[in-house]
Amino acid sequence: MSTFQKMKENMIAGQFLPGLIKDENLLNVFNEIDREKYLPNELKHLAYSEINIKVAKDRHLISPFCLAKIIEKSSIKSQDVVLLVGSNYGYESAIISKISSAVMALEEDINFHKQADINIKTNLIDNVVNINGSFLKGSEKFSPYDVIILLGSGKKPSEELLHQLANNGRLMICENFNANMDESKLFMYTKTNKNIFKEFICDLNIPKLIFDEEHRNTFSLEN
Repeated sequence: MSTFQKMKENMIAGQFLPGLIKDENLLNVFNEIDREKYLPNELKHLAYSEINIKVAKDRHLISPFCLAKIIEKSSIKSQDVVLLVGSNYGYESAIISKISSAVMALEEDINFHKQADINIKTNLIDNVVNINGSFLKGSEKFSPYDVIILLGSGKKPSEELLHQLANNGRLMICENFNANMDESKLFMYTKTNKNIFKEFICDLNIPKLIFDEEHRNTFSLEN
């Protein structure tokens, strides 16, 4: 058994199971996909750690456990089309590709976008489309989406992203509530017959995903 495989098994046994990740199919996918293959050489030793890895001034890779928690709570089905906002190096897209019909992987940073495209092709994943574009605006071209996942916390989802949800679609976002402590809570927004319903899921602290705040239109249930 390789060192990375052992680290992966320790992650599942020491992080996922105590953290109540129960979906057997999802656990199998995390065991199948090698995160180290998607990371730069200098970060490979952190592939299965509990930390959120800083990869740029304002960007982090969220931990595999936090990713698993968000995915499990989003209830992705095999026929679903998923928009992933903040796709980084492609590992998260690869995970979701195994449990969905297709993944639209949106990334603002051109360098992350290019590397993710290389990683996805190198690992022979054929149902991920890497898109370079605005996190706020999403990707209307491929909408509507059954599930939208933001890989970083923020204040609220933009109206543009919510507009791109399919009927009965779900948007998963960790919303900041304590700026001083960088604390966040996971919420699910569900669109039903053009109405939006917001549901608290759990406490889940993940790093912020920095948006271009200019001209930002955020959704409010009070609108």
